[in-house]
Amino acid sequence: MIVKSPDTLPKKKCIIYARVSSSKQTSDGSGLTSQERSCREYAERKNYEVVEVFTDVISGRYAERPGMNALLAYLRQAHTTDCVVVVDDISRFARDVSTHATLRDKITASGAKIESPNQKFGEDAGSRFIETIMAAIAEHDRLKNAEQSHRRTVARLQNGYWVFHAPIGYRYEKASGGGKRLVPDEPLASIVKEALEGYAAGRFQTQVEVKRFLESKPEIPKSYKGTEVHFDKVKRLLTNTLYAGYLQFPKWDIPLTKAQHDPLISYATHQVIQDRLRERSVAPARKDINKDFPLRGFLICETCGHRLTACWAKSRTGKKYPYYLCQYRGCSEKGKSIPRDKLETQFGNHLKSLVPAQTTFELAERMFRDAWDDRSNSASSETKRLKTKARQIDRDIHNLLKRLVQTGNEKAISAYENRISELEQEKALIEEEAARIATPEHSFDEMFEHSMRFLANPYEIWENGDLETKKTVLRLVFSAPLVVSRKTGVQTGETTFPFKALKFLEGSDFKVVPPERLELPTL
Repeated sequence: MIVKSPDTLPKKKCIIYARVSSSKQTSDGSGLTSQERSCREYAERKNYEVVEVFTDVISGRYAERPGMNALLAYLRQAHTTDCVVVVDDISRFARDVSTHATLRDKITASGAKIESPNQKFGEDAGSRFIETIMAAIAEHDRLKNAEQSHRRTVARLQNGYWVFHAPIGYRYEKASGGGKRLVPDEPLASIVKEALEGYAAGRFQTQVEVKRFLESKPEIPKSYKGTEVHFDKVKRLLTNTLYAGYLQFPKWDIPLTKAQHDPLISYATHQVIQDRLRERSVAPARKDINKDFPLRGFLICETCGHRLTACWAKSRTGKKYPYYLCQYRGCSEKGKSIPRDKLETQFGNHLKSLVPAQTTFELAERMFRDAWDDRSNSASSETKRLKTKARQIDRDIHNLLKRLVQTGNEKAISAYENRISELEQEKALIEEEAARIATPEHSFDEMFEHSMRFLANPYEIWENGDLETKKTVLRLVFSAPLVVSRKTGVQTGETTFPFKALKFLEGSDFKVVPPERLELPTL
């Protein structure tokens, strides 16, 4: 009788399956490569022929996996009842008892067996019992790891560190005390800051204008064919408290919390944005406004009260002429145009008339400096008052939380939660104001220079600015659109408060007051 050696026996076919939970684990000590190596060594000892290797990067709790589905499809197509599926460890096969049983039944139903270099997969009662216990231990370890990870994540959030995907304008950087923190990512951070502050100040009247601004910046990632920024991205940008230096995560009961990263805008600016989002926008900029007609959308027909439109008209010789006109149906001035140059010259003269005299500026500067000095002298007491108010809000929040725990009424719970949220926002504004008063961002000369440069000559800025600058001048100088008559042209417009104040000073007797500080008479 001839006995064949193990090397001459036909080799049993073997399929290797490896799994890790995340891409980060693919190359660590128990990654895909090390699992495959362990399984190949086992197959070599058992004289198995490795015919396929299937892998997954997915949690062990899920039964639906791309790699496992491909493995099962391969077994169905192979039509073999003499095949072995080798896994490095029972925890690599599954980390959930029900998932383990489901996948095991699917593999054995195809006629294959499961083996492992570290555990025994048997069909007898004892082996199945031990296998179930090991699967339960793997599930317990997974749940325990998930709990620990959740606790660490919540603790990081409570300490003011954002732990999820970095919003546009930020990136993660290793912190000195361990872990990672958000830091501004230039030039995206400056673009996002300009968009947020522009919307808060009224430079961008609608979300559509913010969208167009972002789309004009090549650095901003685009969503559709590399050209469009989706509205949901604009909405997330305008409502994200991270840009104001705060975070919150209601899903895990994380209230409004001061964050550890540097903000791009103040929390007060963020609140202005939220207020504007809740209100109806006025005078939105039209998409068809271009540099040829900067006043389009800001002029109102005197006859009907509707906005003027604009167009280029072609003469018989083919030459084009620019006009403003009313196209409202039913208006007696419908279709009757006004030459653009004539109308815009009148508008320019109106802007020039708003420039105050030099003596008015000198008086305004003295008054502003006195007010600045008074505010600086009272900064310490004001800061103390604000901090006291913040501590009182803390006590109010604490008392509401105690009531919240004690009540079982759903309406009361909702009311308490809403009030706590309001108090947290109020506290954030107060703390920010206290910090701003204690350390002013700019000196008086810097603040005065920037403000008065615009007030001194808005016409010069209008004349030399681009379309975006011209639109900003319109909104900063005039509080309402300008009325236009085809016969008399541009009428005097309603100006904003700074220009009204300068006009008042110019027309008052205060301009003859000597430069010394004003003092009230003694009775």
